[in-house]
Amino acid sequence: MMAEGSAMAEEIDPQSAREAVAWLTQLMSEEANGEDKDGWQRWLAASPENVRAWQHISRFSSQFSQLNGEAAHRSLSTVANPQRRRLLRCAAGVGLIGAVGAGVLPWRSWQADYRTAIGEQQRVTLSDGTDLLLNTQTAVNVSLPQLSLLQGEMLVASPRNGMPLQLSLPQGRVQSHNSRFSLRLHDDYSELAVYHGQLSVMPLDGQRTTLNAGYGGRLNLSGFHEVGRVSGEPGWQQGMLYADNMRLDDFLAELARYRRGVIRCGQQVAGLRLSGAFPLADTDRIIASLPGTLPVQVSSLSKYFISIS
Repeated sequence: MMAEGSAMAEEIDPQSAREAVAWLTQLMSEEANGEDKDGWQRWLAASPENVRAWQHISRFSSQFSQLNGEAAHRSLSTVANPQRRRLLRCAAGVGLIGAVGAGVLPWRSWQADYRTAIGEQQRVTLSDGTDLLLNTQTAVNVSLPQLSLLQGEMLVASPRNGMPLQLSLPQGRVQSHNSRFSLRLHDDYSELAVYHGQLSVMPLDGQRTTLNAGYGGRLNLSGFHEVGRVSGEPGWQQGMLYADNMRLDDFLAELARYRRGVIRCGQQVAGLRLSGAFPLADTDRIIASLPGTLPVQVSSLSKYFISIS
């Protein structure tokens, strides 16, 4: 496995990282034209953070070296179509938007035992009977009785019989036996919720805590913090995004996990609230429906760049 060099581990601005992936996706598509390439050059020149993000994604494949900041006038349109499509699948498959923003090195997720692409879910039954449901942009390594969640979110059902399941997270680990729970990695903490049974939560500081069914909490570098009751299992397992008086900017950030590209939310509308159940199978339709329920406008540079104002 490749060593984790300090240059690759440098923190990249999350917004620049998302925009870099969106530009890469657009330039590799069959729809890319001269205006797209000009826009990419303007974006690259607008901020040193943009250059850093582009150089980071360029390292992901040797084919990207022709697109670094020093040679910004060239694009992936020079790569033959079959290779361009292969590289696009590769970038999408590792969920690079989330990986860079969360500080997870892309190749670790790409080489994981199980992983999902943007908008994909995958169910896995392990040899000991543990059932995993991986959500969008998720990567997990398996070495029973231990799992390591590298990126994303998953629902876990550990079996009644067998050894206790050990699950490693960036901020500590959890242990379960005959329980059903969900885990999600955020930038600086892990979110836990238990629906059946209980979890033993062991932060890096060594203070073991028990989290019972019906409750959720957050695990960060300072320890574990219970946040109260959970209303039910996550809606994404039924392909739904549920919003209950949710801020628009938070809603769009959640929606962005399930689609390629960038969704920008203007500050003047970020605090608007909405509620409802939204089917994740058609994120374009969700975005198009927003002006019918909120005083907002939707505009787009391309299908990869959506702006809500």
